[in-house]
Amino acid sequence: MLADLPEKIRSGRAVVSVLGLGRVGLPLAVVLARSGLHVIGVDTDERRASIVSKGDMPFYYPEIGEWLSEAVATGMLTVSNLGQSIERSDVIIVTVGTPTGTQYQLDYSQLHSALREVLKVDLRDKAVILRSTSVPRTLVNIVLPLLVKESGLDPDTDFALAVCPERILEGQAHRELYELPEIVGGVGSLSNAVASELFRKISPKKKILLTTPTGAEMAKLFTNIYRYVNFALANEFALWAEKYGEDGLQIIRVANDGYSRCHIPKPGFAGGPCLGKDGFLLDNDPFTTIVSVAWKLNEAVPQHVVTSLIRELGPLSGKRVAVLGLAFKANSDDVRLSPSAKVVEILRAYGAQVLVHDPHVRGTMSLEEVLQSPEVVIVANNHSAFRDLSAVIDKSGCKAVYDVWGMFEPSEFSRVRYMRFGRAT
Repeated sequence: MLADLPEKIRSGRAVVSVLGLGRVGLPLAVVLARSGLHVIGVDTDERRASIVSKGDMPFYYPEIGEWLSEAVATGMLTVSNLGQSIERSDVIIVTVGTPTGTQYQLDYSQLHSALREVLKVDLRDKAVILRSTSVPRTLVNIVLPLLVKESGLDPDTDFALAVCPERILEGQAHRELYELPEIVGGVGSLSNAVASELFRKISPKKKILLTTPTGAEMAKLFTNIYRYVNFALANEFALWAEKYGEDGLQIIRVANDGYSRCHIPKPGFAGGPCLGKDGFLLDNDPFTTIVSVAWKLNEAVPQHVVTSLIRELGPLSGKRVAVLGLAFKANSDDVRLSPSAKVVEILRAYGAQVLVHDPHVRGTMSLEEVLQSPEVVIVANNHSAFRDLSAVIDKSGCKAVYDVWGMFEPSEFSRVRYMRFGRAT
């Protein structure tokens, strides 16, 4: 019976399927397996599924990689095809991608495909948890009606259904899955109980925040939009500082220091597959909102970087420009909607000879190659590996270094013109 599922989860007898072994699903699958549940991972990408089945990571994440090897070796995490995994599972967690198109319309093709596979088996006494980012009312207007119509079953009586949005900072799942409160929006009390027990299995101390399914969907969007708008404000502060001949990073440090009501983030690139798109999921006409202003500002920063270089150094056509960092965030290999990648595209449009190095992104050049007599170096990402490169850059023979993230101080360069986003030149 469905009412027995919470206890089945607590005792470790439940089997969990995770649909989608990407940057959201795979860390969750590994942590659930590490918490004593038998987990079946599923991915339509056969290459990715094969890599995971061997205990190897398909993307850069060393902390989760160690746990994955252990989980596969002990048999707590296996990889299977979609139909077999759902049939054997008590809980089905949907973590498939919900990307946006060129016009920022949401692409639900992966979600619909996953739901069609879910409906091929009897959902009685099973739980379906939607963890993918979604437009408000996706569960009540799309997922719930479809499951009820096609299965002929009653929600919260015959099967459990809940939204439990992922809010993990990429690269921090190994810590935040244990520490962050979990938002649970079930279609009823039994669905809430099942989802709550699942995440308490990770940590008995985990705080569970109950809300409606639509409330859970909106809470995820609110979280990302709040951060994105604050990043835009910090970037606008940086631009003002440049205008007034000041150093925005230093001013922000002064403004924040010892003042509990001020938490201005560091200015820099803001992008990636979540932050830039989520504001467009709340309204059919988002261009009248503060979110659209933040989006326009953040999206303009890469062009500002290139324009600043041209203003100071002249045309970039034919010049060797080394770009350090291609991923959208520090210590990641994820290049989706990366502002650093946008910088590369803009530089090439201006005729520059662009040399790209990222220690975590396959296919980029080595550090030694890109620093062989470049005319300009752009530090476009704040990877930990870049923190001690000031001396190397200073000796590279370049004329200027542009430090997007404020990784260095001007005093670290004696031979190179130092430029920083938010700092007047």
